[in-house]
Amino acid sequence: MSHVRNSEELRTRLMQDSGEDILAFGWGLIGMKNVFVGLTPSALFIEYVSFSGNMKETKRIALEELIFAFAQKGDASTPGLMKWNYQSRITEGLTGTLLYKENSGKLTHILFRKIPNHETNDKAPFRITEKLSAIKPELVYMPDLKSMRDKQTKGGYFRRFAVISLVVTVVLTTVFMFAAGGDWSKSATIGIAAGVILGAVFAPLIPIFKRMITGQG
Repeated sequence: MSHVRNSEELRTRLMQDSGEDILAFGWGLIGMKNVFVGLTPSALFIEYVSFSGNMKETKRIALEELIFAFAQKGDASTPGLMKWNYQSRITEGLTGTLLYKENSGKLTHILFRKIPNHETNDKAPFRITEKLSAIKPELVYMPDLKSMRDKQTKGGYFRRFAVISLVVTVVLTTVFMFAAGGDWSKSATIGIAAGVILGAVFAPLIPIFKRMITGQG
């Protein structure tokens, strides 16, 4: 069975693929990757699937390997300041996030959205942590996420700033030079100014974009 049409088929598939009973489950995203997620009595079972539902790979995280798991309303991988418009606020109300960290891995966000025929899929993180707390209550808590995220250093910031500034400067200088009829001096001034400004703006945002794309960090 590749494509799952409803919640019951999803639960059946997870039971078959994991070989265990499924206590709670949902269809989510880790970054841009589709995943079927199920909690068994002994593990968090994650099945990476294609858009059509074909299995790509599976991952079994034994409960003994989990450091914590926590459910949160909305998209926890996206900072609040980036959810400024009305549409984002509506979308925020239709999603939930399961955050977890295992001994050998990074902080991971699994985003669950409302899906037709998959009743209350956005509530899956809360069902998973509720069942997990009955088995391993010490694993379900809200940690200090700041301490668990990838550490950002000044060196890393300046490297990103330099790369962005250089690329923008070269591209815009070339574009403006052709537009200005070969006035290299004026074009270089505009290119450098734009490169510095955009480098300063986007350098600190790169780790955030990376987290949103990969679902980790």
